[in-house]
Amino acid sequence: MDYEFRRQDFYSGLIIIAISLFVAVESWQMPRYFQGWPVYAAPGIVTGLLGLGLLGMGITLTVRSIRRQGAPMAFKRSDIFSYLKDPKTHRLGLMFALSLIYCLFLGHRLPYIVVTSIYLTAAMITFRGTGPFKAIMISLMVAIGVALVFNRLFLIPLP
Repeated sequence: MDYEFRRQDFYSGLIIIAISLFVAVESWQMPRYFQGWPVYAAPGIVTGLLGLGLLGMGITLTVRSIRRQGAPMAFKRSDIFSYLKDPKTHRLGLMFALSLIYCLFLGHRLPYIVVTSIYLTAAMITFRGTGPFKAIMISLMVAIGVALVFNRLFLIPLP
């Protein structure tokens, strides 16, 4: 049993490392001087820090899975295919896909509130089973609230 968790943690750690590196690189490429704001208020700073934090967690998960006692780590095709067929892996992949689509549309001619509302609605309906009307209402309120807090209170422009 511990062997299964060990392999799942190892593969998940590698996936998280790859995605976090992508997030960190993309956030570095975001504009740093936006409307005369200081560098620490640039949109890529928060996502870059989140990407680096996620990278640290992915590395920690991978290293802990390697150091964990148990059967030796084997890289067999059957192990990799069984991991890829696991419903938990599918849910993780679906969440990463939704997040990637969200990041790709963020800041590209669509307002932040619209893109964020669609993303949150899709995530709530997919993973929580919330009804569409309730999910849309919650998503709109959260997106508007976050936009107001960042734009007005923190003075950080959102894409």
